[in-house]
Amino acid sequence: MRRSCAIRGSVSPSIDIHAEFFPVETTNARCNMVYLTISIAGNPDDSRRDAIEAVAQARGGRALWRFNPSAGRSYALLELPDGDLPEVSIAPTEVAYETAVIAWAVFPTVPEALPFLYAALGGPGRPVGVLACRPCPQGAIIEWDPDSGGIEIIMRLVDVELRRFCSGRRAELLSPLTPRLSAKIAASGMSAPEIAVDRILELLIDV
Repeated sequence: MRRSCAIRGSVSPSIDIHAEFFPVETTNARCNMVYLTISIAGNPDDSRRDAIEAVAQARGGRALWRFNPSAGRSYALLELPDGDLPEVSIAPTEVAYETAVIAWAVFPTVPEALPFLYAALGGPGRPVGVLACRPCPQGAIIEWDPDSGGIEIIMRLVDVELRRFCSGRRAELLSPLTPRLSAKIAASGMSAPEIAVDRILELLIDV
């Protein structure tokens, strides 16, 4: 089921994905799943993590987490059997997206470039698919819906803004990825459209 991205609550690729070609089926290449991403300021405590995981488990799904101390933000990806998404109580420091999003932190080597990144990616002229551009220590966090906006466009825009200041960058993936998104990023970054979910080594190994 294809879903448009909705927001609940308030408020050259640098992502390393290793691809190998193994044309076999995998239980991690899950079909007929729906996703809910929760973007959380800071590091949620045990009770909050347990509450989010309980929502996923009650629907026969699971919650995948990424905690990012350097960026000061955490992400939960709820992977659920196809159907209506559950209601999740969202705290004021959280935002929920009714899809799997990509969150990417960019840390310029020239700090003066940051205000221009915020304006380009968080202002009214931002590219289609960008859901938020959030400040973080020495960087910017970009959240976007990959079904609405191309990965390459976002990264090129970042590099165009940084080039004005002769700035390099360090980038960090902040959010968990679905198997389909992993394949999409690998295919884009390696200019290899034949890469699919069943051809990425990490996704062939159940964890």
